[in-house]
Amino acid sequence: MTDGKIVILYENNDTGCDIKKSLRKYGHQVIEIIIGNETITEVLNAAPHVILVHITSRQDECLEICSILKKDKRTHNIPILGLFIDNQENQKDKYIQIGMNDYLDAPIQQQELIMKIETQMRIVKLQEKLYQKTKALEESIHTIRKQKNELEHNLTMASKIQEALIPKTLGNIPNCSFFWHFQPSGKVGGDIFDVFLLDEDHMGLYVIDVMGHGVASSMLAVALSEFLILDVDRGSPLKRKIDKPPYYEIIPPVEVIDYLNKRFPFTKYQHYFTIFYMVLNLKTGVFRYVRGAHPSPILVRNNGSITELDGYGTPVGFEFTEGYEEKTVYLETGDHLIIYTDGVFELKDEKNSAIEYEGFIEYLQKEIKGNHHNHYLTYKISQMAKKQEALKDDLSVLEMKWVKFI
Repeated sequence: MTDGKIVILYENNDTGCDIKKSLRKYGHQVIEIIIGNETITEVLNAAPHVILVHITSRQDECLEICSILKKDKRTHNIPILGLFIDNQENQKDKYIQIGMNDYLDAPIQQQELIMKIETQMRIVKLQEKLYQKTKALEESIHTIRKQKNELEHNLTMASKIQEALIPKTLGNIPNCSFFWHFQPSGKVGGDIFDVFLLDEDHMGLYVIDVMGHGVASSMLAVALSEFLILDVDRGSPLKRKIDKPPYYEIIPPVEVIDYLNKRFPFTKYQHYFTIFYMVLNLKTGVFRYVRGAHPSPILVRNNGSITELDGYGTPVGFEFTEGYEEKTVYLETGDHLIIYTDGVFELKDEKNSAIEYEGFIEYLQKEIKGNHHNHYLTYKISQMAKKQEALKDDLSVLEMKWVKFI
């Protein structure tokens, strides 16, 4: 390594050791400075890579200037190499304590001098590289933190939008009362559900679980909730116009799912979803439903018996040739219908193990026996979920109780 700029500090012109020729021989630029009142200014103007201090027995001024150079923020990173001309073993500790980087004893050996100078120059260059990389890293960390804060803000806003789509109250559905719990595994999730009046005599209900969880899943879930509108003038997939009173008809569940299967293909969205969709006659208690690979809803009869609502159906989005199976159920007063997503099975029991399907059924059986199911059977499930903040999957539970009044 050559072409370095070297400053040599002397106490006076009587150096006793001319090393300029050796340094210039190896391509270094040499600047000589006599120690005095303007030394710091002269060193700053020279901007050397290395400072050589010619130290004789009259070393007080040398020690003082070295101390100043090491304390000054503008020069403290410039390596100082001490050249001890006289026998000064008892003085070396003082220079080491103020930060001198290295030293040589007289007689000065040319090869050793050049090697130590170039070593210090390499160290300086490595330190500069390290500084630049550290600075770049700090800037990157600052950018990442800024992006993280922006992402957190956007996720919070997305979470609020998604929560706004979850029903806040369902007290206007005749003969029905509801309890529900929604808890995404992160700020946003792929679960969505809704309950709504299709007309005065019919209620619609769906629960959807989009594959995965996170931003992409939540975006599709929100899109689905906006797509499943009731406005026939905007082309609702749930109702369509006809030419005779009441000038609309409710589309059967199986047709709704068939349409969704074609409208949201996996090849386009790279996501599929499961769905349970039902249409309930509010006067008769009869409902028709389709289960598109969704976990089987649980029907708890007033007498305490438990029935799974089966029915063939593949996940929505794969456009399989096999059709969906629509089934019909008749509700009796006091019946409970529980629709959920598979995040329920990930809940932890007292032993910190996932309750899975069998544990969920056992839980319901205990609730039925202990309280005669006059309350909402899934209330304790919601309390259990709230205590488990780090869910592996999005969780939704929607429970409907049918009590015929009119």
